[in-house]
Amino acid sequence: MNKSKVLVCGDVEGKFKTLFSRVENINKKNGPFDMLLCVGNFFGTNGSGLEQYKNGILTVPVPTYILGPNSPNLVDLYSDINGCEICPNINYLGKRGVYTGTSGLKIAYVSGVESESGKSDYTFTNSDVESVRNICSKGNHKFQGVDILITSLWPKDITNGQKCQVHPEGSWLLSWLAVQVKPRYHFTGLQNVYFERSPYRNFSATGDTAEHSTRFIALAKVGNPDKQKWLYAVNIEPIDQMKTSELYQATTDLTECPYSNRMLLPMTSGKQERSAQFFYDMNSPVDGENDRKRRRKDDHQHRRKQPPNFDQESCWFCLASAAVEKHLVISIGTEAYLALAKGGIVPDHVLILPVGHHQSLSDLPEQVEEEINKYPKHDYKKNRKTYCSALKKFFKKQRKVPVYFERNYKTSHLQIQVVPVPYELASRLKQAFQDSAEEDDMQLDELPPHTKLSQIAPPRTPYFYVELPSGEKFFHRVRKSFPLQFGREVLASENILDMPDRADWKDCSITKEEEAKLAKHFRSEFQPYDFTL
Repeated sequence: MNKSKVLVCGDVEGKFKTLFSRVENINKKNGPFDMLLCVGNFFGTNGSGLEQYKNGILTVPVPTYILGPNSPNLVDLYSDINGCEICPNINYLGKRGVYTGTSGLKIAYVSGVESESGKSDYTFTNSDVESVRNICSKGNHKFQGVDILITSLWPKDITNGQKCQVHPEGSWLLSWLAVQVKPRYHFTGLQNVYFERSPYRNFSATGDTAEHSTRFIALAKVGNPDKQKWLYAVNIEPIDQMKTSELYQATTDLTECPYSNRMLLPMTSGKQERSAQFFYDMNSPVDGENDRKRRRKDDHQHRRKQPPNFDQESCWFCLASAAVEKHLVISIGTEAYLALAKGGIVPDHVLILPVGHHQSLSDLPEQVEEEINKYPKHDYKKNRKTYCSALKKFFKKQRKVPVYFERNYKTSHLQIQVVPVPYELASRLKQAFQDSAEEDDMQLDELPPHTKLSQIAPPRTPYFYVELPSGEKFFHRVRKSFPLQFGREVLASENILDMPDRADWKDCSITKEEEAKLAKHFRSEFQPYDFTL
């Protein structure tokens, strides 16, 4: 598997030491990373701050690629507006194009802000985005999309149906480009906020084939005082090397494409239809009535800005749902069940889940909470068998101890993640979680014994919760954003399981046959401890 480890940062604005010191630490701890991509404004008001990197006193730890100027006063800081070396290990990509890494990773990029009046050194026009589309797909009948799209400006309508601190005007041209090149990740800056949109499904050109999803992520300014996330890591396999089943794999928070389906149409080469807010040949055959209905629906969703509702019919984890992957199920009780984790960090990574549709530990009906925490074979007051205690005994035989954690953020169904670690590593866990939380500017609070989550997290409160083998419990109240793979990143880190490439479940996918084989083995080994039998 030929994967690339990529870091992406928001507007640097001249804070080079802050950026590269952080990158160096992360690269030593979780690297090596193949590259760093910078979106937004790389320079401050002038080019000062790079002298020590240019003369070799300080070094740039990772090959770094930046975008061009977004205002006229920054143009002179680029020796060649079409692309150049800024200093050793820092390269300006150019105004627009596609960069292909040694692994085959395809990165499309557009520098500057959108122009309505014509070309300049800090703007892009319709011909620029059309050029990028053509480089990607023209004459390539097997084109599926690019891996990453980086722009400084946001695309128009990307916040439709989503909660976000800002709703910038955005660029129609970049919306069109995103629809055309179908990036798996789209990164932007300039607004000084961290915003990770729920992944959206790309349009199919024919309307009858599956398409992969896109994750849009906006990053804040480097070293911002609000401590919003400004550095993002992704471990990604080139799209051209992926199995179709992996590429089209959906998530429970998948949403409709925020852009109009008119973005599928080609651009006109002449005067653009700006009055209609599109840049296309209006004579092309499109179902106008369906398009109007779609726009009305999108506008309605934008006004409401509410998260999608989930039910047992569509939820991946409700046991009665047709969507649940039953080959992963290990044990079934009355109110809760045990299943092998999809894309687990280790082969015996499992989940404890409620049978019905419940979102979090902090908001469970009493009978469900009782079974998850105190489920008995007969009378729980006499026989305090639980999934947790059964797993603890099961792993003890292997000289391992379980770590339990829950992320009630961008999820719809309670999933208690259970990851065993070797007994001798248990003493490192507390410090590992605290260090990672500090690195991500998170407050991780230790809870007093016997504290119930419902006491500190009212219904619909987003949070992260972890219980260590020592019995110590930690809680983080999510207020703005949260690194989705935080729990996995800590456990997969070099100091614990030393499997940094398994921090994201999507990077750990195996075939259904392999999953079924692992589940069968776990089911057989767990049987002596299974209180539901």
